[in-house]
Amino acid sequence: MTFVNNQKIIVKIMFAFAVLLMLSISVAISNRQSLENQDDANRLMAHTYQVTGALDKLMLAMVDQETGLRGFTLAADDIYLEPQKAGAASFSAQMTALRALTADNPAQQARLDVVERNARDWTSKIMEPRIALVRNPARRAESLDPSNVNAGKVFMDAIRSTVEDMKQDELQLLRARDAASDQALADARFMNVAGGAVSILIVLVALFAIHRTVVHPVKAINGAMRKLAGGDTQSAIPHAGRKDEVGEMAKAVQVFREAAIANKRLEAEAEETRQRAEAERAELAAKAEAEARARMNEATSGLANGLKRLASGDLAFRLTDAFAPDFEGLRHDLNAAVEQLGQTLSAVAHATGAIDGGAREVSLGADDLSKRTEQQAASLEETAAALDQITANVSNSAKRVEDARHVAVEANASASHSGQVVSQAVSAMERIEGSATQISNIIGVIDEIAFQTNLLALNAGVEAARAGEAGKGFAVVAQEVRELAQRSANAAKEIKELIRKSTEEVGGGVTLVRETGAALKTIEQHIVTMNQHMEAIALASREQATALAEVNSAVNQMDQVTQQNAAMVEQTSAAGSALAGEAHRLRDLVAQFRLEAAAKADRWTYKAA
Repeated sequence: MTFVNNQKIIVKIMFAFAVLLMLSISVAISNRQSLENQDDANRLMAHTYQVTGALDKLMLAMVDQETGLRGFTLAADDIYLEPQKAGAASFSAQMTALRALTADNPAQQARLDVVERNARDWTSKIMEPRIALVRNPARRAESLDPSNVNAGKVFMDAIRSTVEDMKQDELQLLRARDAASDQALADARFMNVAGGAVSILIVLVALFAIHRTVVHPVKAINGAMRKLAGGDTQSAIPHAGRKDEVGEMAKAVQVFREAAIANKRLEAEAEETRQRAEAERAELAAKAEAEARARMNEATSGLANGLKRLASGDLAFRLTDAFAPDFEGLRHDLNAAVEQLGQTLSAVAHATGAIDGGAREVSLGADDLSKRTEQQAASLEETAAALDQITANVSNSAKRVEDARHVAVEANASASHSGQVVSQAVSAMERIEGSATQISNIIGVIDEIAFQTNLLALNAGVEAARAGEAGKGFAVVAQEVRELAQRSANAAKEIKELIRKSTEEVGGGVTLVRETGAALKTIEQHIVTMNQHMEAIALASREQATALAEVNSAVNQMDQVTQQNAAMVEQTSAAGSALAGEAHRLRDLVAQFRLEAAAKADRWTYKAA
C-alpha cells in the first residue's frame, strides 16, 4: 500500500486506463476474429445458395429441352423447338457457371461430368433421331410410338439423380456453415459480455483505489486546512510523509501552518511596538496642535477681515500683515486673487461700454434691413404669382399641342391603313380580272366542245339516215344532241360577252382604285409632314414649360429665402436690443465695485450712454 501511495496520481490513472485499453484491444481483436469467421461462413452460405440455384436452373433447362422436343414431336412445327433451343443455351450457361462455382470441389466436378455426359447422350441418342423421324413424313408415325416418346426418361432420371446428389452435398455444407456462423456469433456475444463485465469490474476497482489513495487523503488535508483557517495551529497536517501530489499538498499546508504560527508571534511584537509609537505620537500631536491653533487664529482673523472688505465690493485693499509661515501662502493667494479680480472687472467695464454702443448700432441696422427685406419679399411674391400663371398657360398650350400631335399620328395611321386597304383592293381587282380571263378561256373551251358535239351529232344523223328504218331512233337522239350543243354554244357566247363587259368594268374599277391609292399616299405624306411640324412644336412647348417651371421654382425658392432672411433680420434686431439691455445691466453691476485705479476717489460711476 505504501508503494501505491508514493506513486504519482497521473501514474495511477494511466495504469488504470492502460489495463482498460489492453482489455478493450483484446475484446476488439476477438470480435474482429469472430466477425471474420461469421463473414466467411456467410460468404460460403451465399456460395452454396448460388450453387443450388444454378443446379435448379440447370435442371429446368433440361426440362425445357424435353418439353420443346415433345411439342415438336406432336405438332411437327419448328416453332415448338424454341423452348428446346432456349433450354440448350441456358443449360450451357448454367454448366459454365457451375464449373466455376465448384472448381475447388472434385466430387462436384465429377458429378457435373456425369450430368454433361447424360445430356450429350440424350441429345445424340434421343433428340436428334426423333427430330429426323418427325421431319420424315414416311416415318413420322414411328416418332409418335410410346416407346420412342419415353426413351429419354432414362437419361433425364440420371441427370435428376446426379443433380439431387449435388444439392444434398451443398445442403450439408450449408448446414455446417450455418452452424459455424452461429458459433462465431455466440463467441462474439460471449466476448462482448465478458469484456463488458471485466471492464466494469476494473473501473470499479480503479474508482475504489482512486478514492482510497487520492480522494480520502485530499478530504483529510481539506479538513486540516479548514482548522488552520479557523486559527488552529496546534493540529498536525496528515499525509505529509507521502511522495505523491497529496504529500506535496500536505507539505504546502504545513508551510502555511508554520507561517501562521510565525505570523501570530509577529503580530504580538507589532502590537507592542504600535502601543509605544501611539503614546509618543499623542504627545507630539498635543504640542503641534497648540502651536497650529495659535497660527490658525492669526491667519483666520486676517483672512476674515480681507473677505469682509471683498464682500463689500472693495477691490483696492491688500493684506500687508505677515501670517505664520504655514499660512503665508494664503495671504499671497488672496492678494493675487483680489488684484486679478480688479483687473478683470476693469476690462469688463470697458468692454461693456463697447458692447453697448455696438449693440445699438446693430439694432438700428437690423431694423432698416428688415424693412428693405420685407419690400423685396413682397415684390418676389408678386413675381412668383405672375410666373405661376405664365407656367400654367404654357403647360396648357403644350398639352393642346401634344393632343394635336396625337390626332395627327392617328390620322397618319388611318391614312396608312387606308393605303393598305386600297392596295389590297387593287390586288383583289387584279385577281378578279385574272379569274375572269381564266373563265373566258374555259368558256372558249366549252364553245369548242359544243362545236365538236354538234359535228358528232351531225355525223351521227348522217349515219342514222344511211341505216334506214333501224337508225331512226338514233337519228332522233342525234338531233336532240345537236340542239343541246347549239344551246350550249349560244349560252357560252352570252357568258363570254358578259365576262368581257365585266372585265372592262373591273379594269375601270382597278384604275379608279389605283388613283385613290395615289391620292391617299399624297395625303399620307402631307400628314407625315404636318405630324413632324406638330412634334417639333410640341417639343418646343415642353422645353418652354420645363424652363418656366425651373424659373418659377427658383423664384419661389428666392421668395422663401427672402422671407427667411426677413425673419432672421427681425430676430437679429430683437437680439441686438436684448444685448444692449444686458450690457447696460452689466455696466451697473460693475459700478458697484471699488477698483484700485479709483482708490484715491470716493466713488466712480458710468455715465449713461
